[in-house]
Amino acid sequence: MGRAHKNRDSRKRLSRKGAGERMSLAPEELVRHGWMWDRTPVTLRSVQPEDAPALCAMFRACSPKSLYLRFERQLNEISLDQAVQLCSVDHKNEIGIVAEIKEAGSHKLIGLGQLSADPDHGTAEYAVLVADPWQGKGLGSKFTDFCLEIAWRWGVKRVVGEFSPSNVRIIRILQSRGFRFQRDRQEQVVFAEKILE
Repeated sequence: MGRAHKNRDSRKRLSRKGAGERMSLAPEELVRHGWMWDRTPVTLRSVQPEDAPALCAMFRACSPKSLYLRFERQLNEISLDQAVQLCSVDHKNEIGIVAEIKEAGSHKLIGLGQLSADPDHGTAEYAVLVADPWQGKGLGSKFTDFCLEIAWRWGVKRVVGEFSPSNVRIIRILQSRGFRFQRDRQEQVVFAEKILE
């Protein structure tokens, strides 16, 4: 979304709704094909209810530290019911994007990005989790660029996030895309904000 971060993957140009105009995005509209830095092909797409078992497996590939940085609490894995809940989004105020690769002939989920908008779509909160074996390969950047584009198309005016100060990777990614930051030292949290134009 920043001028210096044009996505080089082939994609359809998206039209933008007026800021604050509510709309839903169909799952088939939310697909992006590309490559990680090691040239592994990856597809970013809308999460589906049937992804719940694969999402559980993805969480098992995450370290306790990665899960803590995402959820700000100790979490070792998620139940199938919790995974179903994460996969059940309405596409009006919530969107979930998964990263999928093909490994040993089967499809595997390796990351989850989420946008949650307020009722008038003035603000949307962004969060992302990449499983440990695929961190450091540019996937967090791909999630961020795609989710910012989705928020822009949604008519969202402002994207925000709340992160641990030790989550250096996501802070650097957002900083390079024009987010502003405010740190609450008492709560040990960093608030990020970007105004979409």
